[in-house]
Amino acid sequence: MSVDTKKLAALLEWYKQSLGDNLVAALVVNRDGLIMDSLVGDLEKSLSEEIISGLSALVEPVLTRITEEFSSGSFGTGTFDTEDYRFIFCESGPEAVLVTVLEAIAGVDSVFPYAYLAAEKIARIFDGRTVSPVIPKLVADSGANNVQRKLEKLQKVNIKSGEYAFKLILGGDGAVGKTSMVHRYVENKFETDYKSTIGTSIMKKECTFKELKSKVRFVIWDLAGQAQFKRVRQSYLANAEAGLLVYDVTNRSSFENIDKNWYREIKKASPNIVLILVGNKIDLESNRVVSRDEGETLAQKLTLTYVETSAKTGENVNDAFKMLALQIIKKFIETQDF
Repeated sequence: MSVDTKKLAALLEWYKQSLGDNLVAALVVNRDGLIMDSLVGDLEKSLSEEIISGLSALVEPVLTRITEEFSSGSFGTGTFDTEDYRFIFCESGPEAVLVTVLEAIAGVDSVFPYAYLAAEKIARIFDGRTVSPVIPKLVADSGANNVQRKLEKLQKVNIKSGEYAFKLILGGDGAVGKTSMVHRYVENKFETDYKSTIGTSIMKKECTFKELKSKVRFVIWDLAGQAQFKRVRQSYLANAEAGLLVYDVTNRSSFENIDKNWYREIKKASPNIVLILVGNKIDLESNRVVSRDEGETLAQKLTLTYVETSAKTGENVNDAFKMLALQIIKKFIETQDF
């Protein structure tokens, strides 16, 4: 297995910068408990033999638990407190575990969103997938004022005339095809080897409109749909200006959860977000259980545009993102002040 060690080291530097003074150390450990890379925090401390020996004693049973949870389809995370330190273990795909060592008095709620984001990037590095080591600043969900500082109107990053940059999120249950849609849109390929997203994955893509002499740059946040990540999703959702609500047309519960859960969760975090509803996996017509009429009815109820896609064949995927870009440009133009 060949791992991009330079990218892994750069990622840990970004992780260190994100967590700040409470970080004692961050380590990437393989499934055998061997340390692949590590980084010491800015405190005037080093990884003493005591910490290393204590970590070695902790890693084996935690890795056993994480491996068992991974095989059952869930994600392994665990915390362990000693008198001096707090350890956070976060499964990073089938090959590695991210171990975060904090001060004993440090809170973990603000760390988990960064830990999951770093874990997803580590998994991608080990798999050889496309990934940037950069970890963006997240808006904490601990206070309503932090989230509410998002726009009374849409924000525009005016790079140059006619260019816009927006944060776009994909919400929906796990395994509905959100990650496959992003890869189809960004890289025009479909991955047959499905890998669940840990926390969130971030990619970028530009959408050009020659007729409008405009270009939209999307920073795409692909959110993990599993229930265990709900505690951190508010941090990822904050300040999002655009989004796709995705369900699987062969999975009725994923359709029902759009109205019951996802729409409300996203609008709570970003009230002014521009959304469209997407029914994915239309290539599986023989397995379909949610009709187009039902999708259109839900879209009308939520006052959203509706489109059906197939990430596997690429049908309507580009159109979905283009449709969203046009709506957000229109809304920005209507709300901006001169």
